[in-house]
Amino acid sequence: MLDQLAEALGYALISVRRFLKQIGYFRSYTQNGKWYTLRDSPDFDRDGLWHYKGIGFSRHGSLTATIDYLVGRSPAGLSSTDLSQKLQHPCHAVLTQLHKARRLDRLRLSGQFRYLAADPQLNRRQREQAAFASPSSPTTSLNTQTALWVLVEYIKDPQLSFEQIATRLREQRQVAVAPESIQRFFQEQDLKKTPAAPS
Repeated sequence: MLDQLAEALGYALISVRRFLKQIGYFRSYTQNGKWYTLRDSPDFDRDGLWHYKGIGFSRHGSLTATIDYLVGRSPAGLSSTDLSQKLQHPCHAVLTQLHKARRLDRLRLSGQFRYLAADPQLNRRQREQAAFASPSSPTTSLNTQTALWVLVEYIKDPQLSFEQIATRLREQRQVAVAPESIQRFFQEQDLKKTPAAPS
């Protein structure tokens, strides 16, 4: 860190910054950019990332700049989980900020957001690739575990609407599933749903 360098060298912080600029350095994208390393030290991977004792450095600079780069070079965009694994650092809050600032677009697939580039041409290609690569009917087909929980809730109370089943799964089992997906599941399995009683 800068204060450690200044103390070890016996120079003021402004002088240390000048020395680093002359030599060349990278600042960490983790821990609020507090850590510095000399330009020749990192052994970057193919994504331009290097980790040392839990500290992350990027060839591309800050966390937001690195996310921009990683999303932009991905053929089908990246989810928050994908990015967190690559960066070895949580980034959900940053992704939300980038989306609100319109620096990134996003698309919901298979129950989670996939972040896409804001550039219109690249965005269109990523959307096409994401749709092609995703499982068929991702918004309507349920995995085995989710289907089981849906059936449990239905057996417990056949009067529940699809919206009520979805709400119960979200609140009681932390399972996110759209009411439309539950409805399609019933249609696929030829299950007859008792209409919900009028309120």
